[in-house]
Amino acid sequence: MRPTLSDAFARTPESWLDYDPTRTRAGSGAAVAATANPLASWAAATMLHQGGSAVDAAIAAQAMLTLVEPNASGLGGGAMLLVHQNGETICLDGLSSAPAHAPARLVRDYDGRPIPGDRALYGGRTVGVPGAMRALADAHLRFGRLPWAALFAPAIEAATDGFPLSPYLWRTLQEIPAMRDEEFARALYCGGNDLALLPGTILRNPALAATLARIASQGVEEFYQGETAAAIVHAVHSDPFAGKMTPADLAAYRSVERAPLKFQMGGLTILGGALPAYGALAAAQIIAFARRFGVTSIDETITEQQAHILAEAGRLAFAERAPFADPAFDPMNPADLLDPNYLDERASLLSPTHRMDRLPKGRFTLGGSMTSHISIADAAGMTVSMTTTINQNFGARIAVGGFYLNNVMTNFATEAPTDGVPPANAIAPGKRAKTTIAPLLALDATGTPVAALGAGGGYRIIGYVANALLRLAGGMRDPLAIVAAPHVLNWNGLTEIEPRLAHLERPLTERGHWVINKRLDGGTQVITRHGPAWHAAGDPRRDGVGMGVG
Repeated sequence: MRPTLSDAFARTPESWLDYDPTRTRAGSGAAVAATANPLASWAAATMLHQGGSAVDAAIAAQAMLTLVEPNASGLGGGAMLLVHQNGETICLDGLSSAPAHAPARLVRDYDGRPIPGDRALYGGRTVGVPGAMRALADAHLRFGRLPWAALFAPAIEAATDGFPLSPYLWRTLQEIPAMRDEEFARALYCGGNDLALLPGTILRNPALAATLARIASQGVEEFYQGETAAAIVHAVHSDPFAGKMTPADLAAYRSVERAPLKFQMGGLTILGGALPAYGALAAAQIIAFARRFGVTSIDETITEQQAHILAEAGRLAFAERAPFADPAFDPMNPADLLDPNYLDERASLLSPTHRMDRLPKGRFTLGGSMTSHISIADAAGMTVSMTTTINQNFGARIAVGGFYLNNVMTNFATEAPTDGVPPANAIAPGKRAKTTIAPLLALDATGTPVAALGAGGGYRIIGYVANALLRLAGGMRDPLAIVAAPHVLNWNGLTEIEPRLAHLERPLTERGHWVINKRLDGGTQVITRHGPAWHAAGDPRRDGVGMGVG
């Protein structure tokens, strides 16, 4: 049966207003898709129903996310995807890169004068060369089955005919009042008024429909060398905090194929995104540290002891804090951080009973972003795990052609050189900033994918995916149970728990933790395979939906 828009909106807008995992269910079938929005899952499922590959479906989902979740990802950002087919997995890096004439430090002007840190977070100078579309086009050349133009039809239809303002986007607009004053957002999401329109309000984005139609008919080169490219350069140059991106920067962008990170978790082989994306590496460390204290898995609940160990393991992984960076500029071997002797040495800093006051830095440093994740499997055996981002919410806060540009330049190091030597993650022409994104695949003993997962949420991505992996290790295979289960995170010294774990707040405080009890809208999307069937679920905290075909 062909997926329909009514499938996408089985939950009413009223039910979207509150987080309630019982209001959705996992999708099942020979092919499945899980994304952070019902329309994006519907677009992906439509491609799968038409015989498209998992890569085709991911492109359709990305186009739709540009429309319905513009704060988190889109044409103006970067992406990293894992594609598994016929026993082989590739990692394709489409992360945004620094323009050729970017300043050496974002907090210094081109003439060396200091720029206030808060001013350097947004604007034209924070925009990196977008890479998501190039990576997806390259993936389509290798793995696509449907015509390129067909992949954009669902998003063009929704942008033209109308789409509902989602609760997650509405909540984000409430949390960032400045966006309600930004010209494009004010017109589209606020109806020209001071407050965001209510969730479920039907919106139209003809500017994005026109952009997508050009890319669909003219190919990806339209984005990198055509009218869209010219509009991007103009917007970057005309912003008050102007950047120096050129048409040559866009025309020269290329995706990079990398070897996936690989580690073992019980009987599963885990493959993850490669540097400069280090989220999978940090999650692997959390799992390894926890194992040394007897925590090898968790389920839908978390005990006090498990929460303590997970929080301290997260702190320790975050404290690694030295120079992860683009391997083309600063080569390093990620396996060094997973060496058993090194892990033993670092784990010895933890106490099984109480929070340690100080955890010395290890060898490496972290950076953050807001993101979205897509997990897809098709009926022919291809599996895709893709994390996509415009960095912080609404990126550079510059709209072009109906979508937002990234502010990935803020992910580069801001500190000054030491003894004349710049930090590893310093800005350089063509360089890609480090990021916490963590697309992941889990393979069984035969090398067959049994799960694909990832998350959004900046620094918290590492904890989200570590929690999900430990639930897989414990035998959980219901993807909705995995994504809806409560999180325990620690990435900055504060132990974050969700309201369902409120009973742990006092005992963790007594162990010395600084506890915050809050809802964590990370957006974890998981698909799992049981025998011949796949099952998919999106995080209900963030409008996520899984759909199945066949």
